Amino acid sequence: MKKLLVLFTALLTVSAFAQIDRSQQPKPGPAPSIQVKEPHQFKLKNGLTVMVVENRKLPQVSASLTLDNPPILEGIKSGMSQLTGSLLGKGSKKIKKDDFYDEVDFMGANISISTSGAIAQSLTRYFPRVFEMMADAAINPNFTEEEFIKERDVLIDALKANEKDVTSAARRVEALLAYGGNHPYGEYTTSGTVYNIKLADIQRFYDARFRPDNAYLVVVGDIDAATVEALATKHFNKWKAQPVAASPLPEVTNPAKTQIDFVNMPNAVQSEVVVQSTAHLAKKDPDYFPVLMANSILGGGGEARLFLNLREDKGYTYGSYSSIGNNKRTATRFRATASVRNEVTDSAVVELLSEIKRIRTELVTESELKKAKAKYVGSFVRSLENPATIARFALEVATENLDTDFYKNYLDNINAVTAEDVQRVAQKYFNVNQARVVVTGKGVDVLDNLENVVFNGAKLGVSYYDKYGIPIERPRKTAVSGGVTAKSVLNTYMEKIGVSAISNLKALKLTYKGEFMQTALEVEETYSADEQKQVISVGGNTMMTSVVSEASAYMKQGSNQMDLPKMIHDDMKKTLGVLPEMALLNSDEVSLEGIEDINGENAYTIKVPGTGVSYTYYYGVDSGLKLRESTMVNFGGQMQTNTTDFSEYTENSGLTVPGKKSFNMGGQDILLSLDSVEVNPEQ
Repeated sequence: MKKLLVLFTALLTVSAFAQIDRSQQPKPGPAPSIQVKEPHQFKLKNGLTVMVVENRKLPQVSASLTLDNPPILEGIKSGMSQLTGSLLGKGSKKIKKDDFYDEVDFMGANISISTSGAIAQSLTRYFPRVFEMMADAAINPNFTEEEFIKERDVLIDALKANEKDVTSAARRVEALLAYGGNHPYGEYTTSGTVYNIKLADIQRFYDARFRPDNAYLVVVGDIDAATVEALATKHFNKWKAQPVAASPLPEVTNPAKTQIDFVNMPNAVQSEVVVQSTAHLAKKDPDYFPVLMANSILGGGGEARLFLNLREDKGYTYGSYSSIGNNKRTATRFRATASVRNEVTDSAVVELLSEIKRIRTELVTESELKKAKAKYVGSFVRSLENPATIARFALEVATENLDTDFYKNYLDNINAVTAEDVQRVAQKYFNVNQARVVVTGKGVDVLDNLENVVFNGAKLGVSYYDKYGIPIERPRKTAVSGGVTAKSVLNTYMEKIGVSAISNLKALKLTYKGEFMQTALEVEETYSADEQKQVISVGGNTMMTSVVSEASAYMKQGSNQMDLPKMIHDDMKKTLGVLPEMALLNSDEVSLEGIEDINGENAYTIKVPGTGVSYTYYYGVDSGLKLRESTMVNFGGQMQTNTTDFSEYTENSGLTVPGKKSFNMGGQDILLSLDSVEVNPEQ
């Protein structure tokens, strides 16, 4: 019987293939039918909505509490929400912090609480206790002066550490300019606003905002609805209801015409470029699905237009993307972004604006639309494999005021989007005629070109701001006084560090130590007249060796060696020597560009141009010491900038060298301290 069935199936297959006209592209079938299960749902007397999704595949349960509160302006005490969140989850009025942590760890569980809700995860057998602890810590927090001071100081230290961070400044000012300082989404936290906060403010903020009226508790996993109902009633029923106050949100507007808002960060080694505008888009709006497709095609990933243009075609950046949110209470932002090197900042602005204009004025291709739909369909179908998705869908239906069939019809709505729909919503939501082009970068390097950007036949006006969004005058280079030249600056530096006092300086070996991702980091540097060598070790193991000599330049990792391209090697040889300054004194390419601010100190700027590598050095006007070194490397058509700051110079073996070096590696700021110095070491 089985053989007959196989034969019959094969005959049907052959017959079907014989009837297919292969000259015609097959028509797509209907979208798969989506059956979204409804979670068990009930409501406590205090207004807390509880949703339960039973899933017995693994012996574990998770619970998440979501507070759907309106945003609130914190004003001169901005930081209250963040500080309150950091104090939550540290035990309760019934259980001390250390005992709380110890018990959670013993159960291998996780409990996290913030001002927007709470999360708990554990094995099934521990869940009743974990749930009880989460509820207790959430609705009976124990705010103490000791913990308040500790968390306040941690927050202030973090704010200070970010003061020089270009990306942090960019995001801060972008939001401020989009929404205004009197909008919750436009205000920002400073050390000053944090110092305005007292412990009593934290308690009042919590009492006013942490209420069950707009709260949703979602439980997913190896548990039944009856058990959850008993647990929720027992541990959350005493949580007192009180309406959460909602203050009116100010109207958000775009500028009358597209303009450039420049945020000056003298320490920036590249520019953060954002074209942004605001619009009202809620998830329940009919335009929601066409907007998803439009954004996916414009800047939704590596296959989108912005990425293909600014990275693949132009080589301006590692990636360029766009995004647009949805918000039921206030305006949301459309953003098209790229981080680019200084030299192409103005060109990147033009390309971003041009791509946004193109999707507004020309129909997207069927191929682009098909790929965008496939991306969302695939992601949606995969998400259904996760039982938590059912709960998330139900939560969004409730909080976003969606139609009950929103997710059942999700794929149909995606597939119904046309090229005409994409163009229509791009014209409505991707506002290129009343946009803010926010550029955060080094003014003295980029403004001359940026101020001449022309779009739609008109030069764009430019306004100037500091890193906190306060209007400033146009940043300008400080003029160099007469008689100072590039070579006189280099000579002064070598005199300051004691080179002239060492009669026969042939080689130098420096060792610096620090940490990278909580692991010991060591950098050993050896310099001579004909070779530079750097060995990087992590955790006591050699990770990378780089060597530059007259004959070659290469990088080595383990047994793998990669020779650097000739144009990089040729430029690296320009600085070959015990000190790069010794080699640069004999170069005709070195130029003195002006005076710039480096970490609050005026510094002479010296540039060495190159095709593969270009260098910029900064020497203190008063100290004469090197404060910063910046290299820009052209590797495979992609430009990469590396910057190292030098500080705390110290005298060793007659030579004065930096005691501290700081730079960014893998997105992490690294600080290295001098460990040893050897002048003319034995080879």
